[in-house]
Amino acid sequence: MFRRILTFIQHRTNGLTILGLLAATAMLMFLMNGTELPFSTPTIEEHSEGVPILDTRASYTSEDAYELFAALGTEGRRAYLILHLVPDTIFPIGYALLFAFISAWFLVRLLPLDHRLQWLSMIPLISGLADVLENLLLVVANLAYPGRVDWLVRFAHVLTKVKFGLLPIGLVFLAVIVVVWFIRKRPVSNVPKGN
Repeated sequence: MFRRILTFIQHRTNGLTILGLLAATAMLMFLMNGTELPFSTPTIEEHSEGVPILDTRASYTSEDAYELFAALGTEGRRAYLILHLVPDTIFPIGYALLFAFISAWFLVRLLPLDHRLQWLSMIPLISGLADVLENLLLVVANLAYPGRVDWLVRFAHVLTKVKFGLLPIGLVFLAVIVVVWFIRKRPVSNVPKGN
C-alpha cells in the first residue's frame, strides 16, 4: 500500500498539481486564520477570551484542554468542532500532499525511482496523518465535555508532538534536496513520463 502511494505521488508530481495544492492550502489557511468566519481561529479565540486553541500549541495538558473547553462555552465549542471536522481536516491533507509532491518533484529528478531515499517524500504524509488524527481525538474530547477523557487528550498531545516534530525535519529535508538539485545542475533523467 505504501509503495503504491509513493509510486502515485512520483508519477503525478508536476507543476500544475503543486500549484493547485498550494492554492487550496493557502486558501484554507486564510479561511481558518485570516477571517472572522464562525469557525475561524480568531472567532474561536474570541469565544475563549484569548485562551489559545490547542492546535497551535506545541504542548498542552489535559488540564489545558478542559480549561479551553470551559472558556469556549457552548457556542465556542460548536465552532471549534466545525473547525476540526471540516477545514482543519482538509488543511492537513492539503499541506501533507503539497510537501509530499514538492519533495517527490525534486527526488525523481535526483535519484532513481526505486532508491530508498525516495521514501523521504512520505514524511509530510505522516505529519498530516498525525494532524488529522489529533483533530479527530479533540473532536471526541469536545463532544464528551463536560465529561473528561484525559487519556484521549494525552494521546492527541502525542500526535501534536509528532505533527510539530516532523514539520521541521521535512522542511530541512526539502531545503537540502533543493540545494542538491541546484548543485547538480537540475538533472531530469529520472523523471517519470508526463512530468
